[in-house]
Formats: sequence, structure tokens, C-alpha cells
Amino acid sequence: MGPPWSQESSPEERLPTEWSRQLTRARWVLLAVLLCGLLLGSSMLWFYIFRNCGPCPCETPVCMELLDHYLASGNRSVAPCTDFFSFACEKANGTSDSFQALTEENKSRLWRLLEAPGSWHLGSGEEKAFQFYNSCMDTDAIEASGSGPLIQIIEELGGWNITGNWTSLDFNQNLRLLMSQYGHFPFFRAYLRPHPAPPHTPIIQPAYPRWMKCVEQTGAFFEPTLAALFVREAFGPSIQSAAMELFAEIKDAVIIRLKKLSWISEETQKEALNKLAQLQVEMGAPKRAVKPDIATQEYNDIQLGPSFLQSFLSCVRSLRARNVQSFLQPFPYHRWQKSPWEVNAYYSISDHMVVFPAGLLQPPFFHPGYPRAVNFGAAGSIMAHELLHIFYQLLLPGGCPACDTHVLQEALLCLERHYAAFPLPSISSFNGSHTLLENAADIGGVAIAFQAYSKRIVEHTGELTLPNLDLSPYQLFFRSYAQVMCRGLSSQDPQDPHSPPSLRVHGPLSNTPDFAKHFHCPRGTLLNPSARCKLW
Repeated sequence: MGPPWSQESSPEERLPTEWSRQLTRARWVLLAVLLCGLLLGSSMLWFYIFRNCGPCPCETPVCMELLDHYLASGNRSVAPCTDFFSFACEKANGTSDSFQALTEENKSRLWRLLEAPGSWHLGSGEEKAFQFYNSCMDTDAIEASGSGPLIQIIEELGGWNITGNWTSLDFNQNLRLLMSQYGHFPFFRAYLRPHPAPPHTPIIQPAYPRWMKCVEQTGAFFEPTLAALFVREAFGPSIQSAAMELFAEIKDAVIIRLKKLSWISEETQKEALNKLAQLQVEMGAPKRAVKPDIATQEYNDIQLGPSFLQSFLSCVRSLRARNVQSFLQPFPYHRWQKSPWEVNAYYSISDHMVVFPAGLLQPPFFHPGYPRAVNFGAAGSIMAHELLHIFYQLLLPGGCPACDTHVLQEALLCLERHYAAFPLPSISSFNGSHTLLENAADIGGVAIAFQAYSKRIVEHTGELTLPNLDLSPYQLFFRSYAQVMCRGLSSQDPQDPHSPPSLRVHGPLSNTPDFAKHFHCPRGTLLNPSARCKLW
């Protein structure tokens, strides 16, 4: 007999084996079906997750308005890796200016508020503000009063030979009277600008529209009243809460950066963190500006009428008295350097406070309904920039004796060379040393805001983007940052400590590796250089 496994079996004995084979085959078929079902189900699950948790287009009215704003500026035919400033800011008739556009929109909002009937209460400080504005806009009444009110003022100042009654006064006496009683300098001035058509001969700049001049004057004389109206209209509790939440995330990102700086000493780091913890922040408007009782008291000495000129001069004297009084008495609160409807944030060294006016935290820079990428890229970068102003002293020569000065100076020299490498069309000169501190804040601001946004997008699902823009959320972040910097080169002030607009875009973005990563920039292109600076 051979071994058991070589013995032949009868047909009856083979039946169970064939049945086993068929059962095994059925099991394999069933397993294949189950695997196919599992793969199909997984695909459907991933599709569901991507569709519901991935970037979704924001199609609300506020997002569609932002989309229109972005589509109206920017040249999509330009390669973003070689000229992102043109990609984001260039338009058919020049370069978009986001700050100027927002400034004008805020003035228009004030205009609409002042024109709205029933927006003020009788007997309140608001009443005088609205009465002054209405008298300013009443050009028929101003024309009907003729030159009489003006001639009366001229004669009080000594007269003029063309008025027929000229009493020559000593110039210093005239100057003292004019500036003490009327708050004006005794010379006129005119603004010149190039004519828009060739050969661009300088011409006297035309006067503003009447409504804009009246809004500006009303804002100057009755700032607390207009501040309260503007904040009530444009910076309600939900917007303020969202802005404070964004600021808190940016501040946390700054703290993380400070703890990782290679050139800062442990002692200096502790001092910097302590300084950041003691920082005060004000958003919207001064707290005292929204208290109507204060406004009423401040306007008690204003007498309106019988002519607009007399109303204007009464407001001038009242404002001057308030300004003098404010500097004679110690104030328990910070004096705002900007009106709440202006678009400039700042850091006050004396009060150790950062201020973000309500006029800045408006579309297209910020809105609670925007995709997070927009708010972090635009308003978040501005917030981070202002926070870095706190540490300017560390970057100055001798400002951080306990730091690794060699590493710090190498980083600052790298920064100067980095900005000097960019072409500057239409600009004859550029001093990189003059703008070094602001360049450092620009570069750090973008890096910190992007770090905060990246952390936010990981911790929270439901990210939004703008439809029909073909930009991922990360790309939208950088596009939003660039949008803030959009402005014409002709508006550059030689004394401005900031770099020209194109450098404020290309300098920080080319120093940010994530920009090159998300826009797939080839190595060696303008915005993906071979070397970068490590300052913050």
C-alpha cells in the first residue's frame, strides 16, 4: 500500500471534495462582491466627505459682491509666479487702489447716514451735527446770504483794499488774531496734479464734490457723533466679535513665532511675551465716542447760524478749545489718532495699544460671512503687521543686546538684499534701509497670518471659497493679502516708510515657501527664489 495521500478514492468519496471546491469558489465570488461593494461604498463616502467637508463655493450676496470686486481688478493673463502684483491689482485703466476705494465707500456711508431723515434725536448732540451738515449742503441759502458775512470777517481782521475799508495791521497782530479767533493760517494753498492727458501739465486740483466736503467738515467738528452713527451702522456686535476672534488667533500665532525665533535670547523672549500680554486693543471706535452725553457736553458752546459761515467759525472755535483742553488735562484714556471711519490701523507706543478703526474692518478686507481665507489674508495680515510693530526696537542697532546679534544682522542684511533684487518700474529711486522695518513687518505679517489660517483650517471643517475664481482656499489667502496692497505707483510718498506697492506684494510672498507651493511656482521664478530670509 502506498501512502494515504496517493490512494485513489471512489466517486462517492469524491463528492464531498467537489462540493468543497464549489463552496470555496462561491466564497471567493462572494468575497469579490463584498470587496467591490466596499470599494464602491468607500468611494461614495469619500465623495460625500469631500463634497460636504471640502471647500464649498460661497454664493451669499456678500460673497458675490466680493467676487465682483476681485474680478474687476487683476490681470488673469499674467503668470502669478512672475508678477503677482499685476495678477491681483492690474486692471484695464490702471491699478486698483483698495484703500482709496474703501475710504471713499466709508465717506459715502457717512453721507447716506447724514442724508437719512429721522436719524437723530431732538436735543441731542446729533441734532447740531445734522443741522450743520444740512446748512453746509444748503447752497441756495449760502448764495442768498451773499458776501456780507465774509466782508464782516475781513473787516474784523483789518479789512482789505478791495473791500473799500482797509486798516493796515501789523502782520504779527493779524496772524495772532486770525489763528486765535478763526484757527486758520493767513495764506491760501492749492494742490497741483498732472493733467490726465498728455503732456500731463500740472493743473490745480479741482475741488471735491459738495457732499464730500460737507461730510469731511461735519466729521471734523462732530467726530463723536459720526463715530457713533458709523459704528452702529457698519460695526455691530457680531462684526466686532468676529474681528476680536480673528485678532486672538493672530495674537496666538505671534506668541508661537516668538518662542521659535533663533536670534532671540531667553530673557528677551520672556520680556517680549510679557509685553504682548500687557497689550491693549481697541476696535471700532473710542469707547467715549459712543456715549451721547459726552457729545452733548462737547457741543454746548457751538452756536449755529444765522449764516453758514458763522456756524462754521463757531465750530472752528469749539474744536480748537476742545483740542487745547484735551492737552491741558491728563486723559485717562487713549487719544485716537484716526477717525473711526478711516482705514489705517496703528500701534501707539505711549499707550502700548493697537487700534483697528471700524472703517478698516469692512469689505473687501473683512466680513464675518467671508471665506476664512479672505479674512486671514487681508485683515489678519494687517493685524499681524501691527503686532510686530511692538518689537521694532529689537531690530534697531543695539536694541537687543542679549540677542544673537550676528544671526539677527545677517537676517536683516538678507532682507535688504532680498528687496533690492526686485525690479521697480517707473520709480527712480528706492532706499531699502528707509523701509527696512516696515518690510520686516510685511514679511512677518504674512507668515504669521498664514500660520494662523493653516491652524484654523485644520481644526475647523466647512471651508469656503469664491465661485468662478479658480482659486483654492490657500491661493485665496494670498490673493486677499495682495488685494490689500493694491494701489497705484504714482501715489507713493517719498517719505513713506513703506515699500512701493509691488514690493509689498512680491517681497513677502517670495519669502513665503507656501506661496510657491500652492501656486506651483517653478524653482528660480521671481516668487520662488533659491534662497529666503529667516527673520521671524
